[in-house]
Amino acid sequence: MNKFLRTLIPADIAKGLSITGKHFSQVFFTANRRKVPLHIVSEYPEVPAKVQPRFRGRLTLLKDEQGEIKCVCCLACEKICPTQVITIEKGKKEGRKMPFPVRYDFEMERCIFCEFCVESCGFDSIILNHQFELAAYNREDFSLGTEGLGQNMFEPSHAGKFSVADD
Repeated sequence: MNKFLRTLIPADIAKGLSITGKHFSQVFFTANRRKVPLHIVSEYPEVPAKVQPRFRGRLTLLKDEQGEIKCVCCLACEKICPTQVITIEKGKKEGRKMPFPVRYDFEMERCIFCEFCVESCGFDSIILNHQFELAAYNREDFSLGTEGLGQNMFEPSHAGKFSVADD
């Protein structure tokens, strides 16, 4: 009988199953009850998620201290984008010497989050924020811009406003 069990369940598999069972029972019987030194399960909706500092989330336009858009329409981000998801339309604004983006559109559904646009921007006017939950019900929610209802390039989108990780 002992020889039969050795051939049926090799020692390595039995050892691995015992370790897996021990960790499973540790997490299963202690989740949401007390803190465990090695807690494998993430309590995502209740506890904010932690992402790495170099995480690439959704594109965001930045503003300066006066509340003006930092972008000066150099079109470097539009030219370097491999999927051509950024569209900028230049314009002039009273009291501002530099060109002003009348329209700044970003098609998030085709973006590959390569961060070339951020690296090419010499004025630090765009960043990839830490918003990681980018699901939406409509395709229109993936088209972001500076104008229009729900097309806010300056804050997290409404689909993932609770999914911005703390820095």
